[in-house]
Amino acid sequence: MLVWRHTGEPGKRHRRHFPTRRAAYSRVNVPCTAYGMPTPITLFAHAVSEAARARTAFEARQTMRAGKIEAVARIRSLAPDRLIVDYDAYTNPLAEFDDLWGGNAEFMGSDLVGSSLLYDGRATWFVNPKTATALHASGRLLYEPLPGYDALGETRFLDDLARDFLLRDAGQGVQGGRPTRIIGLKPKRQRVASLFRVATYPFERAEVALDAETLFPLRIAFIPPPNLSLSSFLGTDSGVTIEYTEVRELDLDESAFTPALPSGTRVFEEMLVAESELGVALPFPLPADALRRCGYILADHSVRLVLDATRERGYATLFCVRVDENEEATSAVVVRVGNYVSRLMARRRTTVGEHGESVDLDGQPARYLDRRLLWKEGPPAIEMPVLADLVWEREGIFWVLTSERLAREDLLALARNLS
Repeated sequence: MLVWRHTGEPGKRHRRHFPTRRAAYSRVNVPCTAYGMPTPITLFAHAVSEAARARTAFEARQTMRAGKIEAVARIRSLAPDRLIVDYDAYTNPLAEFDDLWGGNAEFMGSDLVGSSLLYDGRATWFVNPKTATALHASGRLLYEPLPGYDALGETRFLDDLARDFLLRDAGQGVQGGRPTRIIGLKPKRQRVASLFRVATYPFERAEVALDAETLFPLRIAFIPPPNLSLSSFLGTDSGVTIEYTEVRELDLDESAFTPALPSGTRVFEEMLVAESELGVALPFPLPADALRRCGYILADHSVRLVLDATRERGYATLFCVRVDENEEATSAVVVRVGNYVSRLMARRRTTVGEHGESVDLDGQPARYLDRRLLWKEGPPAIEMPVLADLVWEREGIFWVLTSERLAREDLLALARNLS
């Protein structure tokens, strides 16, 4: 979906805490001429990499800060990429702003705090004890607080320090009461390509404070490159810090990533369904042909469907676009419909109920909101594309339409065809 976005306000400045362009990086060892002096930096880096590769599972409390973004989570990690995340705090103005302007995130900070997310390398469980619900969805859906980065429990960058980075000895320090050895990192190449793999390094310089005994990274500080949205939000000289406390090694196995659900938990399963199978899969009517009559096609030729264990309650999400003769998208509509209201649908219904206006769909009452009216800087700017919501409920079926670059009357006409 095409979405109008805004960079947000710059966060706080932390220039003195981050590596500067004057930092001296070297490919050679720091001289070590006397007994008791620090280990040469490349030898230390090899020791760090060896310890990282040998570390199969750990638990820690992780804090991430970037301007006004702050998240605190208890994490349990099992190599190579399995994670259990329990958020204790989650403040993310970028996610809130994206949601205001039609974002597609199912859960926000208030949903995440107190919930458990379990990723087994293939799919994610989202367990919310406050609502006694659990959602099982394919892919890694951990709601990372730093856009553009998978930072939760991420220590794999240590696996080949000497191979991947130019190293700088930044001395010694103390982090959380633990003595540390600090090293500066600069990618030898910003982009690395091989036959079936392309990797980029989304930073120019970083500093890592490693526990002098365990060689675990207790603090990571870096400045994002200017081409990332996070950098625009933070401002020119602000950066990111990631800190770990209460670190301990664990004995985890695969069974830890299957949640023990409390009695009475309502379980939902997310799946992708082809348009041709909708009639069989849906427990509620959905006239998809009405979308085609209005010139819309499914953007990915499938529908995101979430159903409970009985297959009698759930909701569907359809990403639709209308294209011109050159196959360029002229407008987009996201249709959310179901006999169960998702968290995202509930937020849309609340916002439209508070700020929207009543409209009529041939006798069916509905609410319409032009989201440009929520822009706090003043009246809608003429260059901003139309972004609107339309919500209604009929015979126990809840509809939430979010459109972009679609005139009000065209959206109402589409809704009349659907209802």
